[in-house]
Amino acid sequence: MTDNSFRRAGALAVDLIALVAVLFHPFSLYVVLLLYWGDVIGGTVRRFCQTVVAAPREEYSPTEPPAMRRNGDPNPFRFLTPKLGTVQPVDWLPPIAVHNLKPAVVGLFTAVPLTAFAIGLTATVLEPPFTIGSEPTLGILAAGGLAIIVKHGWAFRRFVHSNRPPAKRILPGVRWLGPILMALPVAAVDTVHAGADFDPSTGFTTIAVVLVGGRIAYEIHREPPPTGADSVELLEPTGRPTERFRTDRQAIRLAGVIDGLVPRIEWEMLNIFSRVAALFSVALVGFVGAFIGGPTAAVVGIGGALVGVVISFVLAGIVHFELAFGAMEYRLYDDELVAYDTRLDAVQWRVPLDAIRNVSVERGFWTGPPGTDAATVTLDRSYLAVKQSPYGFYRQTLPYVETPERVADRLREELEPTERRQQTTSRR
Repeated sequence: MTDNSFRRAGALAVDLIALVAVLFHPFSLYVVLLLYWGDVIGGTVRRFCQTVVAAPREEYSPTEPPAMRRNGDPNPFRFLTPKLGTVQPVDWLPPIAVHNLKPAVVGLFTAVPLTAFAIGLTATVLEPPFTIGSEPTLGILAAGGLAIIVKHGWAFRRFVHSNRPPAKRILPGVRWLGPILMALPVAAVDTVHAGADFDPSTGFTTIAVVLVGGRIAYEIHREPPPTGADSVELLEPTGRPTERFRTDRQAIRLAGVIDGLVPRIEWEMLNIFSRVAALFSVALVGFVGAFIGGPTAAVVGIGGALVGVVISFVLAGIVHFELAFGAMEYRLYDDELVAYDTRLDAVQWRVPLDAIRNVSVERGFWTGPPGTDAATVTLDRSYLAVKQSPYGFYRQTLPYVETPERVADRLREELEPTERRQQTTSRR
């Protein structure tokens, strides 16, 4: 009962400040819209953070990609999408599922710049009919900012300590365009205040009363957020493996550098957008440098921006491949091959030996980074429904393993008895 009362009070914190604005501010609708704009931004940030710390997925298939697209999830962190298991970076956060990092990438590259652009542009062109630093405006906005922090901070704290739902049940509530669209009514009210040949205060106050009253009624009767469900876990086989194949960490980092700069495949929208945004940022730095300091400053700025962009993509590629393949260990048992992530302490995928038709070694610019002895061992799996990369690649290869020829020969040795058993069975 007490926790529910705190939840209701936190949910109504911004609306109570908005009610104060209706009662005491001469331009109440303007201030109310500013408060609700901040509330929308706070809600978007909170839900975005909730998707990162959401529970692991509750549906899983070893052969079909966990995404709407047939090709899996081709994004700059595409090899994290099939991942199972969780990691806990700090004690005060719950364990984080690695495949939930995709919303973080989407939010950083789309929502954050667009929201910042909308806020900056709106703040530049607004001409409010009052001074922000005067009373009661400053006090109301300061109290509103504190209420927004308390409301969404408390909600996030409750989420962290609750039975968290998976990210796919939270994402529909993330209003990526909400902060941008919320700028429109603020600008509209500002325009009316600035250009009207009549006093709109009475009508706007009425609208503010209806808006605040509707929000309070909605918050009081709103249903509690959804709860989670059991996450997917692939059990490790009983017994000890006959052999373990490990990855070459140096080769993985080098492959991450190459992929960060020139992705092998999946030139999908996020990959294209990230590089277009990088070029745009370089051009913007050059333009600002030329405007402030002339051609020399522009050249220096462009050079520094290019170095920063290259370093950023290199680091992103290294982090991506290190998280995806750096801790992988491929364990060979009597009847199956198991891919195990020692960092996440979870089985990622498994394949019966009798479902492997052939084993080959691939050496190339991406599959076997130059300067290393590592390569990618590829399995021809008889029942793998999705063979396209990245999802099929992740589940039918042993990327960047040490001594790949020996690994392939060892697997072929295990396949020979299986083939003989199959031939004997077919003769019968």
